[in-house]
Amino acid sequence: MALLPAKTNYPTSTSTVLADLRRGGKEKRNEFVFTHQDRFYAIAYAATGDAQAATELCINAFQNAFNSLKNANTKQITSAVWDWLATFIVDACADWHATYSKPITPNPRTDPSADGSAQMDWETTIILGAQRVKRCISSLPVEQQKVFLLRHHLELSYDQIGAVLNEAPEDVMAWLFRARVQIVKCLGRG
Repeated sequence: MALLPAKTNYPTSTSTVLADLRRGGKEKRNEFVFTHQDRFYAIAYAATGDAQAATELCINAFQNAFNSLKNANTKQITSAVWDWLATFIVDACADWHATYSKPITPNPRTDPSADGSAQMDWETTIILGAQRVKRCISSLPVEQQKVFLLRHHLELSYDQIGAVLNEAPEDVMAWLFRARVQIVKCLGRG
């Protein structure tokens, strides 16, 4: 069982997928929403911690994506489908935080270059098994769990994660670094 819903990789180009979506009717849009709704909801829930607010964010983000698609030149969109789509849920989360959260206050003690979190790259070792990885992730503090899943499963950038969680990107990098270190230690213990 996956930690979160699997990503959908389209065999066709992004411009083809989005052009088909724009030409398609309600059924095509419903299929697209069904494919991506779990990932959207996971991000929205991580941002808000509230089921109702997360649902509303998802609805607004999909509406914004479809409205944007009406005027977009799909041939000029060169990013992957998820990269294009993720901007809408991240923007919705940032707007939510602008309304309901306090402003981001930088933490002067966070220096990503000092602990290596700015340069660290991560590869999950599948050989160790999903259950061990899940157990290690669940042992992390909540903010580290969220950052780890948003980065490695939902493939958001540091800036996007910062917008979703209403935190400074430097704090996101530091939490992610610490989460990775703890997971490596946990996996090493068995």
